[in-house]
Amino acid sequence: MANVLKKKGIKPDLIYSSTAERALEFAKVIAEILDFKKKKIVSTKDLYMADVKEMLGILRSVEDSAKTVFMVSHNPYITEFANSLCNYNLDNIPTSGVFCIEFDVKKWKDIDLGKGKFVSFDYPKKYYKDL
Repeated sequence: MANVLKKKGIKPDLIYSSTAERALEFAKVIAEILDFKKKKIVSTKDLYMADVKEMLGILRSVEDSAKTVFMVSHNPYITEFANSLCNYNLDNIPTSGVFCIEFDVKKWKDIDLGKGKFVSFDYPKKYYKDL
């Protein structure tokens, strides 16, 4: 999935990841392929089983110098969060799935539920049918 992001020219300014082993490993793979320093990944247990309100709080706390933020978390919470941000109706973001949303705001503190614009949804089986 990191190669898909690379081909699309999507690079993070900031990566938040759950401290869970698989989530953090995925964040590190993404970071390596997208030339993001692994030591700059913000690893937080706050993303483990975080609800929509908690995830929104994390995004609202991002410094405005960051334009592209990745969040690596767990289901069903991350799917519910993504759906809530842009009024989308996705059943599940699978493991290693990438759901992209844009916001028309100048400051992260101004983002809100339902105000995001769905951009894309990519996942391994979309590209690799044999998975």
